Amino acid sequence: MNGSVSGSVSGASKRDLRHAARERRSRLAAALRSAPGGAGVADAAEAIAETVLRFVPDEGRVAVYESLPDEPPTGRLIERLLESGHEVIVPVVLDDFSLEWRYPVRGAVGDRGTVTRRRAAPGADERGPDDRSEWLGVDALSACDLVVTPGLTVDRHGARLGQGGGCYDRALLHRDPAAPVVTLLHEGEASEDDLPVDEHDLPVDAYVTTTGRLVRVG
Repeated sequence: MNGSVSGSVSGASKRDLRHAARERRSRLAAALRSAPGGAGVADAAEAIAETVLRFVPDEGRVAVYESLPDEPPTGRLIERLLESGHEVIVPVVLDDFSLEWRYPVRGAVGDRGTVTRRRAAPGADERGPDDRSEWLGVDALSACDLVVTPGLTVDRHGARLGQGGGCYDRALLHRDPAAPVVTLLHEGEASEDDLPVDEHDLPVDAYVTTTGRLVRVG
């Protein structure tokens, strides 16, 4: 795979791999942000959206996530999906590290609460992301046509290295087996070497990079 990471996986623990992957991600994200006028981030967001939209069924339900600053940007993808008539759901991580699902709030971006334990904020706007009255349940992936996940790297077999909480591995147990699972990566984050896999780890079907490259794995 062109631009992939290799040479450091064999014998490494997941903890070591995550540490290296986070440092690499920080550098790659900084390079995107350093482009004049924010063009790097905007171009990456558009490239991701354009690629993902090509294989979403008409009026399908898509699970996405609200990206943090160092992650491949998903804001434009969410906007384009909604504009195209798709139903979009996004996750909130509960205290037990299971994923609850809700509809996105237009213009919202990820914060630490979307990827770590989150409680409903007192006095939150009833239409805001912390309003639980319209949350969709932990099994909402069962009705999705596509699941877009975060991840630090993916190998050629579809093994995905996440942040370590196991949230998505548990959530993906609820998905329709026919629904593809796609991870978003910065260009250069895919692993040419096999990643360590635990019994509970679930593979993904493909990854999409910030240059709009789609790679099917598995």
